[in-house]
Amino acid sequence: MVKKFLLLVLLVVAGVYAYGAILFSESGSERFLDELETLSLQGNSKEFCDRLHEDMAVSIDDRSADPPADIKGGKEEYCGYVAFAAKGYELLGISTEVQRDDFTVLRSWLHPWTAEVSYQESRTTHMSRVNVTLKTHSDDQWTLVNTFGGVKVMRLTSETRLAQ
Repeated sequence: MVKKFLLLVLLVVAGVYAYGAILFSESGSERFLDELETLSLQGNSKEFCDRLHEDMAVSIDDRSADPPADIKGGKEEYCGYVAFAAKGYELLGISTEVQRDDFTVLRSWLHPWTAEVSYQESRTTHMSRVNVTLKTHSDDQWTLVNTFGGVKVMRLTSETRLAQ
């Protein structure tokens, strides 16, 4: 009886770690970030914000526009930023091409439901209605957590500059 109980506990623990490893694999993490990107570009800020943790921390230093954007705070501040930006997407006819380099996912054995994701991003943004193309480079770090409501963003730190 004790052996069966210990075996069951061992199987549950192994399942938790295996699920986290699959969910927060490089492809799984990148898929989640791509989904966020799509929601943002489609102007679906409500569903985008539903994927942010209530205790989220954000620090964005975006020097690619004038005036620069400096967003610090939590979920409310980031949702406001995303909702504001989304209003201009259709107006400006925005489309983007994104390339993420040096994509890294780190997980701790103590926290199988959490992933630290970092990468360098090169982005080309086309604004067809004003015939402008903007190229930027950013260094991004995300903390993703799996909750009972799905994967959520716990932390985002981003520094964005115009590409040289």
